[in-house]
Amino acid sequence: MNVNTPLKKNDVIEIEIDGIGYEGEGIAHLGGFTVFIRYALPGEKVRATVILVKSTFAVGKLLRVLRASPDRAEPFCPVYYTCGGCALQHMRYEAQLRYKTQALCDTLRKTAHLSLAPEKAVASPLQRNYRNKMSLPVRGAPAVLGFFATGTHRVVPIDTCPIQFAENGAILAAFRSFMHEAGLTGYNETDRTGDIRHLSVRKLDGFFTVTAVTNTDCARALRPFASRLQALTGDRFAYYGNENRTTGNRILGEASELLGGVPQPVQIDGLAVTVHPHSFFQVNDGIRAALYFAVCDEVKAAEVIDAYSGAGVLSALLSRHAQTVTAVEIEPKAVESAEDLLRRNNIRNVRTLCGDCAKLLPRIVTQSRRPCIVLDPPRAGCDAEVLAAAVRADPQKIVYISCNPATLARDTARLQDAGYAPVRIVPFDMFAQCAGLETMAVFMRADAAT
Repeated sequence: MNVNTPLKKNDVIEIEIDGIGYEGEGIAHLGGFTVFIRYALPGEKVRATVILVKSTFAVGKLLRVLRASPDRAEPFCPVYYTCGGCALQHMRYEAQLRYKTQALCDTLRKTAHLSLAPEKAVASPLQRNYRNKMSLPVRGAPAVLGFFATGTHRVVPIDTCPIQFAENGAILAAFRSFMHEAGLTGYNETDRTGDIRHLSVRKLDGFFTVTAVTNTDCARALRPFASRLQALTGDRFAYYGNENRTTGNRILGEASELLGGVPQPVQIDGLAVTVHPHSFFQVNDGIRAALYFAVCDEVKAAEVIDAYSGAGVLSALLSRHAQTVTAVEIEPKAVESAEDLLRRNNIRNVRTLCGDCAKLLPRIVTQSRRPCIVLDPPRAGCDAEVLAAAVRADPQKIVYISCNPATLARDTARLQDAGYAPVRIVPFDMFAQCAGLETMAVFMRADAAT
């Protein structure tokens, strides 16, 4: 600890909150010294205990709100203050949109020196029971299912999660009971023992894709759970086992085995789609539809390149607005799902390529003539090689879909340096009650954008 800091660990302070961070934490200042306090809101006066001190900032634990903000709300989840799944249930929803948009604006201004203001955020049609996928760690014996507490790998047990699809509690209870009766144990990260690491469930169009991620070869012991899923969902389920013995944080292993049920096509945005455990889909159905149709409105060109194309839903929608679409995705199972989608929907003007965008895009753009390019990278954003290749194609437009304002701001700065200016920044609240925000940013050549 720097002896010149105004605070020390275990100090109890009363302080005014004057800002909010990207993770939803309240921000206060003592001169030039910053204090972060989770669950505190701008305009509030709070009492907090200092739990961490660094040279330029401290972290406090909220003890009491002395003067509440009008934006404060009562959380609707009983484990909100111990579970790390949500960050903003203590804030009215209208305020969540306002503060998340402001955080996006601040990040773009600070990193990319951007003066263009984001448009009004597109609100989630549902603020509860909106998530179509949950992935829960399973730990211990008897097994505990829940979410990790903030900043830890300690699981907070839950009976149900109010932001997940409505049936999540019934499936959790059934799986917990099944594990106990079958003698299956949860994973132990310390000694890498135990049977089940995660339970993953996705609900799309009323169809459930359930995956038990295991640490051992226990597929035979898992099979009987299919009958319980059938009792809960009828025949609207496909149940998989996925073995993952790696030591990292990746949830799924390489291969999934069907243990019960029959995969069936579901309807997503007017398309017949088959879902696989490895397929990527946006977690909020209402916002996904709004976002994808907004992208399609922007992208009307003879040729479109859809980089980081996932399971191919957006590529298929883009095919209605282009003569040809080239979809690039690194995950082989997602590419298989995309190819199945194209066959099922008789879409013939989309070609799929499996591989790393950083390696494939430079080659693709040499064969293109002023395409529109859609970039939908993971949280880490785009590789510099991807952005360089995109610019080299001299595209009419670049439409960038981002789930991370920090990497969007970094890549915006890179595109501006390369001669492409943002003309629209539209936030979409994909993650209601959470700090995350999806954003569509539209770029054009600076000389054409003015």
